Amino acid sequence: MEIDKLRSKVAEHLQVSHGSRVLDVLVGEGDFARAVAESSKQTQVTAGEILASDLCEAKRRIERDRLKEHVDLLRMDVTCMAFAADSFDYVVNFSGWEDFTALSGEEFIDKVFSEMVRVLRAKGTLALAFIPALTPKDELSRKDEELQEYLYKSHKRPKYFHEEFFIQMLKRHGVKLEEKKSFETRKSRLNPNDAKKFLKWCCDNYRSFYAPDVVMRPYGEIIRRFGKFIQKYGVRERRSKFILLIGKKTSS
Repeated sequence: MEIDKLRSKVAEHLQVSHGSRVLDVLVGEGDFARAVAESSKQTQVTAGEILASDLCEAKRRIERDRLKEHVDLLRMDVTCMAFAADSFDYVVNFSGWEDFTALSGEEFIDKVFSEMVRVLRAKGTLALAFIPALTPKDELSRKDEELQEYLYKSHKRPKYFHEEFFIQMLKRHGVKLEEKKSFETRKSRLNPNDAKKFLKWCCDNYRSFYAPDVVMRPYGEIIRRFGKFIQKYGVRERRSKFILLIGKKTSS
């Protein structure tokens, strides 16, 4: 899959020094933690996630890829981590912010950054990759955003942020931005058939993932309103672009 190739590119771009201690936060099913471990076999990666279902799948994939010696998988609340200060050479992240806001709330992101920086050693590297919010500039992208908003019946929903939000977070918590880089897959839109399958999967599965606070509309209701648009244009693939920010902790 293209997204897997992109994760590997981001992990390789970090050039994690051999022997480093790495903490990966908001790991989901552990795909980026595995990519980092693969990019530097002398690195020890600690991967933290709070959802039991994701941890179970992450464990399966780590064992499948024979990376148990390189990846420690822990259940953790990233707003209150049990590690001592200055424990890691790198704190890294690949996406998951949109799900975090849906499940925990935007107001807790500041606390996550505080914890990430607390456990990072002085002059250590903090790197995060996120799906940027896009400003619709044409009719097609405006329709994409209208569809995205319509998917959810509840007030709580995944939220995407502009890069300036994360740049300010780094600055506020004493991390000096050293590099910004964009990574994109070749496929920016799902074709009509794949788009329908994706939306059906979301409607069937996000109910259990986000419940009870985040409520999605039924698949049939979405198709009744946007079926002609989807059949003609497909759906924009939000995971086609990521922005990577890399910074250094300026003090202990």
